[in-house]
Amino acid sequence: MKQPYLIALILFLPFSFILGQDETLHPWTDTQGRTLQASFISLDEAAQTVTIKWNGKVFPLTLNTLAPESQALAKKLGAPPVAASASSSPFDEILDEVVAAMPADTLGPEALDIDHDWTSADGRSLSAKFISLEGDQLTLAMNAGAKEFTVPLNKFSAESQALAKILQSVAQKHRPAPSKPAAPAKPVKVVPPKVVEADLDKTHSWTSSDGRSLQASFVSADDTGVDLKIRGSSSPKSLPWSKLDAQSVALGKALQKLKKSLIPTVHGGGEKALERYGSGKWKGYNTYFESVAFEAGLHQNGQLVHVWLLDDDGNRVSRGSSKSSGDSSGARVVLPPMSITFFPYNNVDDKGQRNWNPLSVTKLGESPPVSNDRKVTSVTGELENGAKFEYNYEFTHAGLAFWGEAKEPSSTKYPGVLDIRFKAPQVLDASKAESIQEINDAAGDGALYVDPIDGKTIKFPFNEKWTDIKNRLSKGGKQGVSYNPIKYAEFRGSPLGDHKIKISSASTRTTSFAWDDGYSQVYPIQGAMLSLKSSDGAEAAKSLKPTDFKKRLEIKKTERLQVKVIRGAG
Repeated sequence: MKQPYLIALILFLPFSFILGQDETLHPWTDTQGRTLQASFISLDEAAQTVTIKWNGKVFPLTLNTLAPESQALAKKLGAPPVAASASSSPFDEILDEVVAAMPADTLGPEALDIDHDWTSADGRSLSAKFISLEGDQLTLAMNAGAKEFTVPLNKFSAESQALAKILQSVAQKHRPAPSKPAAPAKPVKVVPPKVVEADLDKTHSWTSSDGRSLQASFVSADDTGVDLKIRGSSSPKSLPWSKLDAQSVALGKALQKLKKSLIPTVHGGGEKALERYGSGKWKGYNTYFESVAFEAGLHQNGQLVHVWLLDDDGNRVSRGSSKSSGDSSGARVVLPPMSITFFPYNNVDDKGQRNWNPLSVTKLGESPPVSNDRKVTSVTGELENGAKFEYNYEFTHAGLAFWGEAKEPSSTKYPGVLDIRFKAPQVLDASKAESIQEINDAAGDGALYVDPIDGKTIKFPFNEKWTDIKNRLSKGGKQGVSYNPIKYAEFRGSPLGDHKIKISSASTRTTSFAWDDGYSQVYPIQGAMLSLKSSDGAEAAKSLKPTDFKKRLEIKKTERLQVKVIRGAG
C-alpha cells in the first residue's frame, strides 16, 4: 500500500512544473541524470555557464554539471551572455519547492513511526523508518530499530530525497529542537537492579540512549558493551554501553557481575584429563561456548565435543517430545547431545589381517586453561602406538570446525588412520519403543539428507528402517546404494524444532566424507554416523599396507569438518 506522501507528490508536482513556463521549454539533464523542463536564457562561453528559467526563476548552470546532450543544446541555442545572479541549482530547488508547497498537515507524526519505501539512485529498494536528516546525511533504521545506518542523501532517487525532506519537516514540527541549549542534566543515580540466576536467561526490555526499546535476553558483557540475543536471530547483537540508557547499563552490568559470580570451581589437568570445570553446568568440560542457537563443550578427555541445540522459545524439549513448559530460556533441547570425536585407529592386526581397533590416548600434553570464550582450542598428546597428535577445535557463533594430525614413529607396530566422526543425536532408542506409533510420534517429519558427490540427494526419514530405504533405492536401479563419498549431510525436521544441522568437509577434493548407519541401528531416529578422513586415510583404511599412504593421519585446516547450526530451517 502506497504511503500518503506519494499521493501528495502526485497531486502537487504537475502544478509546480507548470508555473512560470512562458518561453519554449527544453529538457535539461545534469550529470546525475536528473532532468527538468526550462526555457533557455543565455550562454556565456567564456564563463562556461548557461542561464535557464525554471518556474519563473533564473538560474545559471556550469556547463560541466550538465550531461553532454544538454551542453550541446546550450551551445545550439547560444545567445549573448547574461550575467548570472543566482548560485543555487534548480535540481536542488525542485525538492525544496515540493516540500514548501506541501499542505502543512499532509503527513502527521505517525509517519515518523512507520517504515517507508526508499529507492537508491541506481534503482535498488528497501523498507526503513526515517530517523533524521542532518545536512546531506540521511539516517534510517531497519528491523524494528535493530539496524541503524547513515547514507548521503544524493545516494537516493529524487522521489526518496523529497520524501526525506518532507519527513524532516514533519519531525521539525512534531519533535522541535529546544530554542536554547538545555542545561546539563543532573546525574541520575541508578540503583543496580537485583538479579537472580534465572534472569540470565529471561527476556528483558532494554532502552537505548535516545529512548527506543528492544526486547532481548542477556548473552555476555565486558568493559566495552553487552551482547544480547534477539528472538529469531542466529547471532547475538553487540551494543556499546554508550548506546544504552543508564537503567539498561545497570541491568547489563548486574547480569555480568552475576554471571561471573557463578563461575564454577576448576580442577587441574594431568596426563589423563585436561584442566576442567569441577562444578556447575559445565562440570567435566575444559572449554565451552554458548551461542543463541546452540551450546558446545570440549570434554576433559581432549577428544570429544558435545553439542546441544537451544530452543528459540527457551523451553526444554526431551527426546522426540513436544515442547514442555516451565523451563527457563536457554534450556537445552535434544538429549542426548550430538557428538564429534577424533577417532584414530589401526586396521591391521599382528597376523596381517583387517581388525579395526581404536588407538587410545596414553598421555595428554600441557592442558589449555578452561575457557568460555576461546575461539580455537588445541589439544596435544600421545597415542598407544607412539604417535604424537594435535587436535584442533574451533567454536564460533557461525558453527564449529575440527582438524588435526598425528605423527607416528617409523618403528610403530600398528600404523593408524585418523578419522573425525560426527554422531547424530539419538532422538529415540527404537529397540525400547513399545509400538511403531511411538517411533512415528517421536520421528515426526525428521530426516537425514545426504548429497553424494555423484548422484541426487537422498532422504532417510527417521521412522523408516535403514534396510527398507536401501531396498527401495536398489529397486530403482541404484546399485550398491552406498552413495559415498558425499558433499554434505543435513539433519532437520520436527525433533530438531526449527533448527537444521549441516555437516560438511571444507574440501571434497582431498578428503573422503561419508555416512554410515552404524552398528545395530535399525532406524535413522537412533542416530547416524558421519566420517571424515583424508583421501589417503580413506585408501589406507581399505588397505593391508596402510603405510603406503603418507597423509592418512592428517586432516588439514583447509579440509576441516564443519558443523553449522542454522535456525529457522523449518
